[in-house]
Amino acid sequence: MKLKLLLTFLLTVCCFQPIWADDDKPIEYDITSAGSGVQGTYLVKVYVNSKKKDLVDADLKYAAVHGVLFRGFSGSNGKPGQRPLAGSATVESQHADYFNAFFNKEKAYLRYADVVVGSYERMKMASKKCYKIGAVVQVQKDQLRKDLEKAGVIRGLTNGF
Repeated sequence: MKLKLLLTFLLTVCCFQPIWADDDKPIEYDITSAGSGVQGTYLVKVYVNSKKKDLVDADLKYAAVHGVLFRGFSGSNGKPGQRPLAGSATVESQHADYFNAFFNKEKAYLRYADVVVGSYERMKMASKKCYKIGAVVQVQKDQLRKDLEKAGVIRGLTNGF
């Protein structure tokens, strides 16, 4: 009887675990320019807010690619920033199936970003009981644009003239 009760309890906890998990919560981040990168890339500084002291590189890469695509970023040292590569945030909802696979299932965004070694920063936020973790990330913007155009998600630069 106790074993049956225990199995029922464990099954219930496992079934409802996604309700309690924070994994579905969108990542909170800030993105700015980190200077000029190699031809065909953006060099961006990304800060991610996290309750965990250590952050996975994938979270920083996600924030960098998502920011380049849908937010754009401000410039540094008086230089102008960049507009969102996808044009606007509405593109994400219009092509929800594509971006759900891109960011969640296939994790294709990982191919377009590299964290610069030695650029990590970690600050404890006193008021929020969380950490602000940052790094410089290089995003391959030309390849990202090319692949999104090929998939029909964004229009090419030569279209519309």
